[in-house]
Amino acid sequence: MLMRVALGLCLMMTGCEADVSTQEESLARPARLFTVGIGNRPAPLQFVGKVAAAHTVDLGFEIDGKLQTLPVREGEVVTDGQILARLDPERFDLALESARADHELAEKTLSRVESLRASGTVSQAELDEAMARAKLTGLAVKAAQKDLFDTVLRAPFDGRVTKRLVENFSPVARLTPVIRLAPTERIEVVAGVPEQLMANLNPAALEKAQVRFSTDPERLFAARWLDYEGEASRDTQTYDVRFALIETPQWAVLPGMTATVLLSLATTDQAVVQIPMSALQSDATGNFFVWVVDPVSTKVAQRAVKLGIPVRDHVPVIAGLRIGEQVVAAGGAWLYAGMKVRPLAED
Repeated sequence: MLMRVALGLCLMMTGCEADVSTQEESLARPARLFTVGIGNRPAPLQFVGKVAAAHTVDLGFEIDGKLQTLPVREGEVVTDGQILARLDPERFDLALESARADHELAEKTLSRVESLRASGTVSQAELDEAMARAKLTGLAVKAAQKDLFDTVLRAPFDGRVTKRLVENFSPVARLTPVIRLAPTERIEVVAGVPEQLMANLNPAALEKAQVRFSTDPERLFAARWLDYEGEASRDTQTYDVRFALIETPQWAVLPGMTATVLLSLATTDQAVVQIPMSALQSDATGNFFVWVVDPVSTKVAQRAVKLGIPVRDHVPVIAGLRIGEQVVAAGGAWLYAGMKVRPLAED
């Protein structure tokens, strides 16, 4: 009899313990868990870019006149010293002939005055005036020669005509831009980088930069980091980062062409431990943390982490986590410190 009672009590206690365990498990919040491990080498970051000229120069005449010839076309490559445009030179030819005639007369007058001065017929003041007149007319000849020379607009460097700013045969005022010229010795690509990446993105963090064009999608052209804008775009909240091509395509690369910029990050400790972006939480001050799960109690604890540069849907963790630890990868917004979790059942 006593044996039956003891056995019954034992079975009752075992059943109660099982009920308590089941109840505790049902109270634990379901969450998707992720085991921290060594991540694969991250794929290159990709950004949409646009070809931009290293700098453009608007060229114009130093004199006013009527445009006579505009032989270059938009997109045409020109060489240093090549004629880009020409003004009607007739007015300047006449001005030069007039200046030369005045100078010739002034030189003859000076010669006569010098002879008369030797005989004492004219005063020193008259001689000085004749000398000044001859000098001024000589300067006028040089000015007229320069004006005639300036009727021809030449390329100051090797470049590409990006735009014709006036039509042929139209009147042109002094210093009015006629041709926009971009140098061809260097091709630059500008890419918009999101603000959350700019804090850690710099030349030292890059292993290599490459550019792909839709014209030749199978080939990647090596590039190097140049500089970046210190102010974000108001429209896209991205920062313009400028890269220069180290290799130049054989075909014409024109300003405004679209390109894809691929940035491979340098291999550092940042690439070892990676977690899903969904595992990140932030506190009131904007600092990032994750919920780490205790393997024994299954309770979560908040732990601050230091992050590297995100790559697609994962982010490298520089400090704060160890390989093998479990973190909450989804559902972390509903947790609090000390709360128990259980793995979310997968469908």
